[in-house]
Amino acid sequence: MKRYFQGTAAIMTLSMRQNRVFTLAWLLLPGLWVAINTLSSLVLFPTQEALAEMGVTLIDPLTVAIHGPLLDVSVAGFVTWRTKVFLVLASGIFSMIYVVRHTRLAEEQGKRELLEANVTGSLAALAAALLNMLLINAAAALLALLGMTALGLGFTGSLAHCLGFLAAASALGLMAGLVAQFFVGASAARGTSFGCLGLLFALHILWNVSGGNHPAAYLNPLEWPLLIRPFAGERFSVLLISLIIMILPAALSLWMTHKRDVGAGLIPQREGRAFAKPGFCSLPALAWRTQKGLFLSWLIFYAVFSFALGCASYLMVSAVSSAKTLAELIARLGGVDRAFMSLMLYIVSMLISVYVLMSAGILRREETAKGELLLSLPVRRSRFAFGHLVYIFGGSAALALVSGLCAGLGAMIGTGDQSALVRLFFEMAGKIPAIWAFGGISMLLFGVLPHWMSGLSYGLMVLFVLLEILWEQQSVSDAVYALSPFSWVTPLKVAQPPSVLVLLCALSMLSAVLGIVLFERRDAAMH
Repeated sequence: MKRYFQGTAAIMTLSMRQNRVFTLAWLLLPGLWVAINTLSSLVLFPTQEALAEMGVTLIDPLTVAIHGPLLDVSVAGFVTWRTKVFLVLASGIFSMIYVVRHTRLAEEQGKRELLEANVTGSLAALAAALLNMLLINAAAALLALLGMTALGLGFTGSLAHCLGFLAAASALGLMAGLVAQFFVGASAARGTSFGCLGLLFALHILWNVSGGNHPAAYLNPLEWPLLIRPFAGERFSVLLISLIIMILPAALSLWMTHKRDVGAGLIPQREGRAFAKPGFCSLPALAWRTQKGLFLSWLIFYAVFSFALGCASYLMVSAVSSAKTLAELIARLGGVDRAFMSLMLYIVSMLISVYVLMSAGILRREETAKGELLLSLPVRRSRFAFGHLVYIFGGSAALALVSGLCAGLGAMIGTGDQSALVRLFFEMAGKIPAIWAFGGISMLLFGVLPHWMSGLSYGLMVLFVLLEILWEQQSVSDAVYALSPFSWVTPLKVAQPPSVLVLLCALSMLSAVLGIVLFERRDAAMH
C-alpha cells in the first residue's frame, strides 16, 4: 500500500509553491470576514437592548430563508449566524477549484504523467491535492478561531463555528475530487462540482423556507454549521456524521484513481466522427462545440431550480415580515412572497455572473490551446473572439430570461398569481445589464492582461459580493456600493431609471469591443 503513495509529501510541497496568491486569499478570507463582522456587530449593537431588538427583527421568513434561524441572541450568535453560509460557500469554492486544478486539470495538461515518470505512486497526486486542501482549510479555520477568541467571543462556540465550516468546505473539496474521476476534461469536472454546490444551496433554501428539521439535512454540508449549534448548546457529535460522509468520497476517489488509466475518466470520452459534419466548417460552429456543454448544463439547471423556487413561493404567501430593511421592498411589491422571489432572482443573477466568467475562460483556453493553429489560417482574431461573445453575452441573457420565465411559471402555479409570469420574467430581464458587466470586464482583461484574466475577474466578483454584504450591514456607503454592478439592479433599492441600465449595457459592450481591439494588437496565445 505504501508504494501507491510514494512521493506524496514532495508533490504536496510542490503544489504549495504554486498558486500562492490564490492560497493566501483562501487562507486569510475566513478570519478577516469573521473579524470584520465581529467589529461591526460590536459597533451596531453596543447594548443588550439593541441585541434584543436585532433578535426580534431577524426572526423573519425572508432572512431565515437564506441564513437559517438565529440560534442565540448575542454578538457571538449574530456573527456565527451571519457568516456561516458565506464561509462555507467561499471556502468550498476555493476547495473545489484547488482539487480540480491539481487532479483533473493536471492530468489534462500532462503534468501527472510527467510526475509519474519519477518515483511517485499512482495515488500520490490525488492524495497530495486532498491533503493540501484539508490543511489549508484547517489553517484558515485556525486563524478564524484565533481571531474570534482574540475579539472576546467564547472559545467553545468559536471552535464549533470554525469546525463547522471547516468540515463543510472540506466535504465540498472531497466531493470535487470524486467528481474529477468521472470526466476526462477539467471544465466538465468543475462545472459538475459547481452544479452540485448549486443543488445543495437550493436544498438549503427550500429547507429553510419550509421550516423543517428534516433528517436528510445532516447529509448536506451547508447545514452542518447550523446543526452544530455554536453558542447555543454545541453539538460536536454532528462532526462524527460529517467525518463519515467525508471519508466516503475520499475513499471512492482514491479507489477510482487506482482502477482507471491516467487521463481517462469513469465516463468515457465520446469518440469523434471520422469526418466532421458538413456544417462544422466555421468559427461559430467551433465556438458552439466548445461552449455548448457549459451553456446547456447551466440552462437546464437554472430552469429546474427557478421553477422549484417559484413553486416554493406559496410557503411565503401567509408569512409576515418584521425586517425594517425589507419593509420598503415588501410594500413596493405587495407581499412577502413577492419580496422573497425578488431576492431569490437577485441571487440567481449573481450566480449567472459566474457563468459569464466561465464562458470567457473557455475563450482564453481556446486561444492558448488552438489559437496558434487557428490564427495561422486566414482567420481574423476579431471573428475568433466574436464567436464566443455570443455565449458570453447572449448565453447569459438566455439563462436569465429562462430563469425568470420558469420562476414566474412556478410562482403562478404555486400561488395562483396570474401576474407572476410576466412580472418575474421582466424583473429577471432587468438584471441582465449587471450580468453583462462581468462580460465586459472579462473581455477587457482578455485583451490587456490575458494571463491574469481569470484571477482578476473572479477576484472582482468576490469583491463586489463583499461590498453587497457590507452595504447590507451599513458598513459601507451608497457611493462605495455603487462601484458594484449589482448595486444598480438590487431589489433593496428603488428601481433605477432605464437610462442607467442602458448606460451599463453600453459600457459593457464598449469594454468587450476594446478588449477585442487589444487582442488584435497583442501576441497571440500569450501565457
